[in-house]
Amino acid sequence: MSVHNHDELEVIGLVNHFPAAVGKAPSGIDFDADYIRSSAHLQEAAGYDRVLIANAATMPESFAISAYLASSTTSLNFLMAHRPGVVPPTVAARHIATIDRLSKGRCAVHIIAGADDREVQADGLFNTKDERYLIAAEYVEVMRKMWSSEKPFDFDGEYYKFRGAFARVRPGNGAVPVYWAGTSDLALDLCGKCADVYAFGGDTFDRAAMLTGKARAAAARYKREISVLMTIVVIASDSEDDAWERAASLYEKVVAQRENGDIGIVGDHEKAGDEAASGAFRRMLDQAKSGDRLDRCLWTGLNKAYMGRGNNSVLVGTPEQVVDSLMEYRRLGVDRFLLRGPDQDNDAGFIGEKVIPLLKQTIAETMQSVAANEN
Repeated sequence: MSVHNHDELEVIGLVNHFPAAVGKAPSGIDFDADYIRSSAHLQEAAGYDRVLIANAATMPESFAISAYLASSTTSLNFLMAHRPGVVPPTVAARHIATIDRLSKGRCAVHIIAGADDREVQADGLFNTKDERYLIAAEYVEVMRKMWSSEKPFDFDGEYYKFRGAFARVRPGNGAVPVYWAGTSDLALDLCGKCADVYAFGGDTFDRAAMLTGKARAAAARYKREISVLMTIVVIASDSEDDAWERAASLYEKVVAQRENGDIGIVGDHEKAGDEAASGAFRRMLDQAKSGDRLDRCLWTGLNKAYMGRGNNSVLVGTPEQVVDSLMEYRRLGVDRFLLRGPDQDNDAGFIGEKVIPLLKQTIAETMQSVAANEN
């Protein structure tokens, strides 16, 4: 399956498992089904095309949440984060295909190899990070065979072996889009080999162009094309000063919570500093060290406050300034955006009302201008 129409735009949101916002102390609730449903409805109404359902060793299961939401939404698509290796790829393929059919083709899967060795060990995975990427690639290969094979098949790989594998349920469109993350040379190469969409955390224009170029070059080596997704936090307001005041206030709240031990930054990582950081974590730390404000309106304060943990690069400014930066990323090859606010449920309304329509309008005007010049 190929998902690479770069003239189109996909805007993705995020559904948390309970009410959560950056800078707010945890409430003690770790799962709220009513909240999950209302958050999805809010983002569907705000104009988001898809929402990410996160997953990790201790989190509620993303497949089950997507199936739950499929019956109460109509147009919202789901991006289910999934870790290869916890269940066999044959089981995962049938599970994903079942949800895709129940939702009438609204599912995609985000393959998460796992950046933190300690976190994946909670699920019994003791492979190295490189091994996890190799396992993930073989995992996707098996899933694609399950989705496409019209008769039972055998499979002999380095990590998986099956005899008579088969699925009596397949995705309605023949396959489910596969998203993939990772910045190492191995991760990028395997992304080009097996994924439909390459995903990375927000970064500078130069770094985004480099990662996008590497991902597309990797796909070209395998005679494939892929799309590129960038995750970015948005702090937008009709007033630029108001946006930056909110950013400064947020930084102070997160630092205070971190120092009080109220937010989940891994203690060993905090003590070890840079030596404990790897991959995306180190990239976020390096970005923060480059300065507080980069490019046009990229703010590194949250990355600094969270000490590199998570994707917390932020675009700060008016809707026009945010869209101006998003259009530059798009010019550099990014054609999908995961736009989340520090308080997603409250911020999604403003992003949906002011940012997404302006972004779509600007893209349409740019395409019209290009077409006119070509004629």
